[in-house]
Amino acid sequence: MRLHTLTMALGLLLGTFAIVQGAVAAGESSGTATATAPAEASAASAAKRIPIKLEGKESLPLRVLSRAFSKVYKNPDVASSTIEENVPAFQAYYVYGKQGGGDLGGAVWYEVGHDNRGTVLGWMSSDDVFEWKQTMCLSYTHPEGRYPVLMFDKKAELERLSGLPKEKRKEAVEKYYMDIAMGDVPPEFPIVTIEPKKAVDITKEFYLLPILEFGEVQLENREARILKLAAVTGEGAEARESSDIRKNKDYLQDAVQDSTSISPAALEKLGIDIVWVMDATNSMMPYVTQTLKVVEEASKRISSNAALAKAVKFGVWGYRDSISIPDIGYNVKNYTPELQNIDQFIPTLKTVDVSLAGSEGYAEDVFSGVKGAVDETAWTPNAIKIVVLVGDAPGHEPGHKWNASGQSQTTLRAIADDRNITIYAIHIKDPKAEQYHATTAEQFQTLSVNRGAEGGPSYYSTPSEDLVGFENVTKNVTDAIIGLLEKINQEKGKAAATATAGSGGNAPATAKAGVSDFDVSSPAAQPAKPGTEPAVTAAKGTVNLDLFEEASPAPAKGEPAKPEGQALANAALKAAFVQWIGSQAGAQAPRDVVAWVTDKDLLATDIQSLEVRLLINKRQLDSLRETLKTILAAGRKGQISGEDFFSSLQAAAAATARDPEMIKRAKSLSQSGLIPEFLTGLPYKSRIMDMNNELWSSWSVDEQDMFLADLEARIMAYETIHDGPEGWVRLNKSDDPSEYVYPISLELLP
Repeated sequence: MRLHTLTMALGLLLGTFAIVQGAVAAGESSGTATATAPAEASAASAAKRIPIKLEGKESLPLRVLSRAFSKVYKNPDVASSTIEENVPAFQAYYVYGKQGGGDLGGAVWYEVGHDNRGTVLGWMSSDDVFEWKQTMCLSYTHPEGRYPVLMFDKKAELERLSGLPKEKRKEAVEKYYMDIAMGDVPPEFPIVTIEPKKAVDITKEFYLLPILEFGEVQLENREARILKLAAVTGEGAEARESSDIRKNKDYLQDAVQDSTSISPAALEKLGIDIVWVMDATNSMMPYVTQTLKVVEEASKRISSNAALAKAVKFGVWGYRDSISIPDIGYNVKNYTPELQNIDQFIPTLKTVDVSLAGSEGYAEDVFSGVKGAVDETAWTPNAIKIVVLVGDAPGHEPGHKWNASGQSQTTLRAIADDRNITIYAIHIKDPKAEQYHATTAEQFQTLSVNRGAEGGPSYYSTPSEDLVGFENVTKNVTDAIIGLLEKINQEKGKAAATATAGSGGNAPATAKAGVSDFDVSSPAAQPAKPGTEPAVTAAKGTVNLDLFEEASPAPAKGEPAKPEGQALANAALKAAFVQWIGSQAGAQAPRDVVAWVTDKDLLATDIQSLEVRLLINKRQLDSLRETLKTILAAGRKGQISGEDFFSSLQAAAAATARDPEMIKRAKSLSQSGLIPEFLTGLPYKSRIMDMNNELWSSWSVDEQDMFLADLEARIMAYETIHDGPEGWVRLNKSDDPSEYVYPISLELLP
């Protein structure tokens, strides 16, 4: 198993990211510097030097992180000779000395080294680095349904806004958005930059928003974080070109382009992969047949249009249960090792058979089916990826012997998010199995909470006896996809015709999109109010494809509004489409600025606009594995032997060369020596940090099992992440694969 546990925060971002506390001393080197005369001088004296510690910490060293094209000087003076030039972004250094700055101002100089063993390299200026304290970073949440993040020059203005009554804050923030839309950004404007409206795909256009400082504020009685961050990008000529909108009008122009505007040429690359994940036990035969009927009907629409037929690919996975059940046939099967066009897929779908034997009990191995589709499907590069789950039973919980994936709905959803996979879930309810409906619904709903999809989970349920209802549900999904493609083809045709008419038939398509602005009446960026045409307009050569504005029927009097099936399907597809457009457009995050933000939308404070992530490399995943295994082993041993948790932990830790006495004295896991010090004081809470004998003993056996099974599910998720190629980022050209990093979300921490 490869895992990171919540201890993974440890080396997190720190460039080449070394493990703290010497857990993996051999892997602590954080880069590949060329040895120099100053660094080599007097190995004996160098060995005696230790890095400066973070204020208030006993073991955590102070580190700095480089901006692109930085320099390392021989002495703390820009007139000094250089030891290294063109240092890439994200390179981490330990700090051995610090001077300058203070009340007199001016640059702070850091005496730095690549490792914590006393090998000093030279000096770097605060113009080229920033202190990295929290070992965490931020990423933008999906932009659909919220306003772009405003990034303030000063903390005071953000604190002032946070303290205002709701209506006053709304008025002030709306004016900021309108000023930005109008291009009215004077030099003294309090906002230094803004998140682009297009989705930034961190897996393709990697960006870093390291947390430099943080605190808490209240927004309408909701807890929010106020954070100082540095916006950093990697290599490239523009890496040190600031995104300060008061100076950089080109960045402002790009940032305000609508999330659904894209060039017709880019649309030619649009592809959609639809992969069915179907319960293939004997109770499901009618629905396999009905799915075939829906797909055959869809094929008539797709096949009638060559562009549609080219754009859509299909796949299907079957899942059953443990192969230890006689005549079950298989646990999970991929019927489409290569995704197929519609003509190929219909015959393939007819081969999907159901088992002769039923499961033992009602649950089946749903999670292994979903994991197979998410992790092992031969997805088309750069396509929108969609999974349609169809089943009538819940999955075996983590820790169950017949959950072959070892994962849960929560971990699988997090992995699907990181891989930009949209999941629709169709729950077939058998009246005779009503006792399992709630569990199945909870699992399917969690799996189908797609990022950016308004209206709730993309979850449908239908009675098992209602085959027509099932057909309608599946048509909601296929109609949304096919309808999108048909509308795109129509818009491409209009754009081409407009461009040709405007140029006398001689110019290439350069249709101008609708005006792009931040209309504060809705996060969806509607057209500007009359008389307030913004100065910044959409780029030439784009079309605005806001194709999802179909109204749902009004709810009955006294009834809350509830999204209709088609509206849910459209919402999930629009979120996926917005993500795809941002990826194809190469939307860029702000760069080379330091700013203050809050992690909540200032106009809709119930919406999260920024999420905390950790960067961890594969070496760290391997080293952290033993920590979680130790905790798991202690929990299992204690359950069997009746020992208290920490007595079991002592025995388990002794086998891994940990200090049993420190564990014996500990009042919680955070004091045991197993959890690195860097986790204290970070802006998130973890169940495992506060674990102690009293809490463990207060739980029933079932509660203990749930805790350990949940922990084990995360371990399996880390293994999936470690072994998969998706999401790993090479920060520096000199990095070998073991130093690539993965921006993992807090949702996957224990």
